[in-house]
Amino acid sequence: MVRGIGDKIDFKILLPLLILLLVSVLSIYSATKLPGQYSIFLKHVLWIISGIFIAVFFYFFPVQRLLSLSVLLYIISLAFLVIVIFIGKKVSGSASWIQIGKFQFQPSEFAKFTTILILAYFLSKRNVRADNPVTLIVAGILTFIPFFLTILQPDFGTAIVFGAIFLGIMFWAEVPVFWLLLLLAPVVLIIASFFSIKVFIAASILITILFLLMRKPFVLTFMIVAMNLMIGLTSEHIYHKVLKPHQQKRISTFLNPAKDPLGAGYNVIQSKIAIGSGGLIGKGFMKGTQTQLRFVPAQWTDFIFCVPAEEFGFVGSVTILLLYLILLWRVINLATLIKQRFASLVAIGIFSTWFFHIMVNIGMTLGLSPVIGIWLPFLSYGGSAMWVNMAMAGLLMNFYANRRELN
Repeated sequence: MVRGIGDKIDFKILLPLLILLLVSVLSIYSATKLPGQYSIFLKHVLWIISGIFIAVFFYFFPVQRLLSLSVLLYIISLAFLVIVIFIGKKVSGSASWIQIGKFQFQPSEFAKFTTILILAYFLSKRNVRADNPVTLIVAGILTFIPFFLTILQPDFGTAIVFGAIFLGIMFWAEVPVFWLLLLLAPVVLIIASFFSIKVFIAASILITILFLLMRKPFVLTFMIVAMNLMIGLTSEHIYHKVLKPHQQKRISTFLNPAKDPLGAGYNVIQSKIAIGSGGLIGKGFMKGTQTQLRFVPAQWTDFIFCVPAEEFGFVGSVTILLLYLILLWRVINLATLIKQRFASLVAIGIFSTWFFHIMVNIGMTLGLSPVIGIWLPFLSYGGSAMWVNMAMAGLLMNFYANRRELN
């Protein structure tokens, strides 16, 4: 009996997922234990319960049927992204939400899922070759459309996630690394140029070495490196000479929140204090002073990690990281196990989404990455994100249950 259940249910996904949801419930209960905020906790519990039904739905949904619906779902998600530009409800400066009565949802979260599906659908077609430049161009366009529409909201943090999905899926599809490096290099140098000349030089040397390792003709390598250096240096010129002071401040605060300790950098500073004050085993459940005195505004959303980190300390933080590590490792393992290309690419797209969110979100709370306002999978408050993440989890367990048919 036990063996039969293990054959249909992937406990290496289910168990860490359930524990993370439990941590989420406890953390948000602690973070919202004030008069007037209890409804936030109740809504979060509702998102989780409804999310479980969504996960069950995708667990039983036929994979071939999902493949055939990929184009339609992608088009519907793009339509919502266009609609939200005109009638979107503004939250934290971005018109990212569609409000229908008391219900509201964030179309860009739905678009992450459908972008994974459409890329997997396109790259799994028999006549599509990974080493054909047209493949890269078409896949790039399919990713750029939701990216651009999300930028218009404007929601830069969510838009970047589409880039992470694209890179992960293209790498798994065995698109030549040289092409991916061509796309990634100018972005890295532009970002490096905003930090300091030392960072820019270090990034330039690293990228030059990577291009040399590709063993392309020297003239071609020289031209590519020179062009990337020019792009990086030009971006710095634009920053200092073209952008207005308030625009420069937005970018510098984005890269270094400590420059604006009472403004954009406030959350990061308070979050670091909360995490550091947790010590080895934490202050105890609902005894975190930073948490209970609300030093981190809206701590139940993007900065939720600082709540369990303060109340359960280093041990609690490492436990959460280990749960994510098990989850991510299992998704990679599943993507390798499944031979059917569509399912394998969808699995790696989900991995890319979760990996990027976990790395950047926890990096935000520790002051190691820019604050771009993205959630922590299964822990942060938010119905749209919870539903999409539960759909992804249900789909992964669907792949596991049907792994023999997908080979």
